Amino acid sequence: MIDLSDSHIWDASSVAALDAIQTKYAAHGATVELIGLNAHSRMFHGRLTGSLGSPS
Repeated sequence: MIDLSDSHIWDASSVAALDAIQTKYAAHGATVELIGLNAHSRMFHGRLTGSLGSPS
């Protein structure tokens, strides 16, 4: 569980970093839950998550 209370997602690099964390944990069979996102950050993250590829 990652508590993002008092945080704000400002740009796509923030979403990409959170996606990378979730992907890394998923590779080990764990699930990451993001909690505490404000409405704007939740909308922004929801719109971009999974659509940002990491460079090869």
